[in-house]
Amino acid sequence: MWTYDPRTGKKGFFLNPIDNVQLLRAVASRDGVAYLGGGNPGLDGAGTVVAFDPVAGKELWRLDAGEGAGIAALAVQGKYLYGVTRKGGLFAMDLPKRKLVHRSDISAVSSGFAALVTNRGAVYGVSNTHVFRFDPKTFEVATVVADIDGAWYSGSHINNDEDGYLYTMRGRNLVRINDHPRR
Repeated sequence: MWTYDPRTGKKGFFLNPIDNVQLLRAVASRDGVAYLGGGNPGLDGAGTVVAFDPVAGKELWRLDAGEGAGIAALAVQGKYLYGVTRKGGLFAMDLPKRKLVHRSDISAVSSGFAALVTNRGAVYGVSNTHVFRFDPKTFEVATVVADIDGAWYSGSHINNDEDGYLYTMRGRNLVRINDHPRR
């Protein structure tokens, strides 16, 4: 993992910040802490979350997500760290308590590589087949766009803009999605 501070120009390089086997598959950050999601080269094995201080260059804590699969994506919303595994598992961790508070199977909308983004107070995800959203109170998954079938080479991606529009691919075309989650 490589870090760069644009204010000072200081750079950091951290070889194998999770362990010598797991690849760094996902990163989310909040308040100066980088949450790293690991996974083995295949689908099976550990899926470790490491809280990492990139300024000090040290691990703060770690937790096995207990999903038996590598982590595909992470996002922080409110006090929760959301994670999606490469086998279609969802987990939510209460960050202040460092405790897993939710697990569910979302393989109907996501398996393999995925991406997450926070938008309009909710966490959104995209897989090779669907755009989906998690309820911030119940963690229930809802399909936003079915059959998105993005023609990604390196795994699905999703992003947003300052107006709350989501962007991803449908086939080879960039699409803009305007979704308003219920509060």
